[in-house]
Amino acid sequence: MWFLLMLIVLLTNGMSAFGLKVIAGWALPGSVKFPYLAIWYAAGLAGVGAPMLLRGMRLSRKDLLWGALMAALSIAGQVAMAVALDSNVPGHIVFPVAIGGSIFVVVLAGRIFFHERMSRLNIIGIIMGFIAVILLGMS
Repeated sequence: MWFLLMLIVLLTNGMSAFGLKVIAGWALPGSVKFPYLAIWYAAGLAGVGAPMLLRGMRLSRKDLLWGALMAALSIAGQVAMAVALDSNVPGHIVFPVAIGGSIFVVVLAGRIFFHERMSRLNIIGIIMGFIAVILLGMS
């Protein structure tokens, strides 16, 4: 069940980012961005919430607060990407930096707050990610 819910989140969040590029590429008015994002976030909420309700899962107040915080941060990131694309920052810069930046924040938080250890392979992967973002930025 967990895998299915995470897949729904991945698809709805990924499609919203893809659509931002389409909106910017077609030079659609800025007023289209927010309804577009609202539809995708509502779809994600319904896609994850419906199976949870059908299974009778109950959420604690802590779960709801963490979920709301993560949703707010996700929406802020999507809006920041939309603003960058509207400001004519190329998509090959915006998307790797946004995605790589969020991965970096998660890795850093895991290390600082949860004292997670990183293997040599993890460190190599992070370094390669940074190199990829730098190379994309140079093109």
